[in-house]
Amino acid sequence: MAVHRHRRPTRSETLRSPALLLKEITVTEAESRHGRRALSGTRLKMLLFPFLHWTLRHTSAGVALLPVRLLVGTMNLLYRWPGNPLRVSCETICRVAARASHRHEARQIYRQFLANALAVMENYFHLYHGGIGQVSGRITLAPRDSALIGDLAETHGGVILAVPHNIASAFCSLKLNQAFPLLVVARNSPTIARTRIALDFFERMQVPILMVRGGNAFELSRILFSVLRQGKVLAATLDNLDTTDKRVDVHMFGQRVGLAGWAAKIAARMGVPLLPCYFQSKGKQNTVVIGKPVITTDIAAAAQHYASFFEQQILDDPASWAYLVDKRWRKILANAASVNR
Repeated sequence: MAVHRHRRPTRSETLRSPALLLKEITVTEAESRHGRRALSGTRLKMLLFPFLHWTLRHTSAGVALLPVRLLVGTMNLLYRWPGNPLRVSCETICRVAARASHRHEARQIYRQFLANALAVMENYFHLYHGGIGQVSGRITLAPRDSALIGDLAETHGGVILAVPHNIASAFCSLKLNQAFPLLVVARNSPTIARTRIALDFFERMQVPILMVRGGNAFELSRILFSVLRQGKVLAATLDNLDTTDKRVDVHMFGQRVGLAGWAAKIAARMGVPLLPCYFQSKGKQNTVVIGKPVITTDIAAAAQHYASFFEQQILDDPASWAYLVDKRWRKILANAASVNR
């Protein structure tokens, strides 16, 4: 007897925004099995983000930030819970970082991580109600680094900024876009509501974005080639783990991991520099840290270049890395911490 699986219902909506490079995007949303679990991260984001966005638009700063402050306060109290995933991640990264001569304390990283998350929400609130001028001073980009990126883009026709998922990475794009023509390349949320929220903030930051979830790979590559011929800087988060045949294997935290390799492939084909970047957060203040550019036709070498930079910066400042709480990265860190050296 044939078994017919129940298809999860889907719905699609076309969103339009001046922040979108292509001016519109069609988001197809499927019911998530994880979203039906009451305490899943997906479920919490589906409920929390739209609520926070609504309070941001319709209430005062104190009221809008109250749910976040309560959540952060609760999380600080939950540090004593030994099974707390964030605490476990902080303890694990401390053991890994100690091998590179760093002396972090897990509790300090834990508190700073939560403080950074709260601060970026506060920065978005001030952006929303006060505009770019009220928050741009909270992002530091050294003049020499700004000049370097501008010179590289002019000389080579474009630059790809390789960045990890920092807590303030999207927020810091505001400062980068003030220094040189920027295009953010990112996978949008799988939900319509959260994609709409992201577009609202990119509009307010006046930062153009190319959202790529569900897009045609050939068409997206053609667009990126065109943009890189215009002397622009592409910024893309490249620390997503990849187990497909399109991955590029790199060495991180003492083991081989697969990362998305599309940016390294495009940089190699176009002959443009790949420049690794990290965004350090200390509460409301954020600093752009720039690595060394690499121009190479060796895709594996290009990916390893930014992977090594990511690892160095994460070990130096783990509280700024949003993927510290990512389930798959936690396993990699746990493996690294368990190896006897």
